[in-house]
Amino acid sequence: MKALQFIAKGINITALLFLVFGTYGIAITGALQVFAATMYLFIFPKNKLLYLYFGCVIVFFSFWKGSLTELLFSIPIFLILFLTYIIHFQDQKNFSFLNAEWKNLALLNYEIDPKVLGKYVPSGTEIELHNGKCYVSLVGFMFENVKLVGLKIPFHINFEEVNLRFYVKRLEAGEWKRGVVFIKEIVPKPALTLVANTVYKEHYQTLPMQHSIVEHDLTTAFTYQWKTDSKWNSISITTEQDPTEIEPNSEAEFITEHYFGYTKISENNTYEYEVKHPKWQQLKVIDYTIDVGFKQTYGSEFEFLESQKPSSVLLAFGSEISVENKRKLP
Repeated sequence: MKALQFIAKGINITALLFLVFGTYGIAITGALQVFAATMYLFIFPKNKLLYLYFGCVIVFFSFWKGSLTELLFSIPIFLILFLTYIIHFQDQKNFSFLNAEWKNLALLNYEIDPKVLGKYVPSGTEIELHNGKCYVSLVGFMFENVKLVGLKIPFHINFEEVNLRFYVKRLEAGEWKRGVVFIKEIVPKPALTLVANTVYKEHYQTLPMQHSIVEHDLTTAFTYQWKTDSKWNSISITTEQDPTEIEPNSEAEFITEHYFGYTKISENNTYEYEVKHPKWQQLKVIDYTIDVGFKQTYGSEFEFLESQKPSSVLLAFGSEISVENKRKLP
């Protein structure tokens, strides 16, 4: 194992030398680095960055000799620097798919007829009730310090998200897994939508967004906004400033204590992924306002929420989180 690792590192160093000194450095470098990456994949098959590297290689060769040839000339240099990072610096670490902080989660919870959600329930799961009630939640929060497979992507480190979700459970090995299903997730960055919809088959949409956090002497106001059809939608919550524990067996605990995500791929196929985070604290809500076009944002089947008062409103303080790789349920 160590010998193969040493050889792979040696090949990559040779590729670097060709890049600097060789007349045909780019071509030789490309061949050597792909060979080194292949060897390293056999050594560390769980290294997610290697799969990202090979994905970039495939994209490069897919567009080579096309109209974008001149623009793609610098990609081999980027790829060898990326591989150098993987082999010589990142080494054997196994990253979660995504690491971040979820901060200041505004959760507006509505009681709903489970029949409305029937077509959204993934195979292998069932709607989870709390005290006989079915809920959907409109959630606005901040994504901060985002790392995708261990890397911070420029201009995609801090951003807002607003989603509409409901709650399910799944029985596995005699134990219930508690999870959420997202009807739609709104973010301000197109690249986020592309990755989430492609890799996790989620239902992301890119829209203009903004937020504000205004602190007063004794209170704090949290506002999340997004724009649909030239109209700004907003949710705003005013809270006390000192966090408190969420009471066991409360509605707040039910809403916040779900640690799996489920995505309906088809009638018979479901993706499952784990979301890891500690138990959250909350800020006591003093007041809130909602100005949301549910029909324009989520479709006519959720239009009734525009005239319905939430059964509860929460502001969870948030924490560091990690999203693990998905798996297809058997």
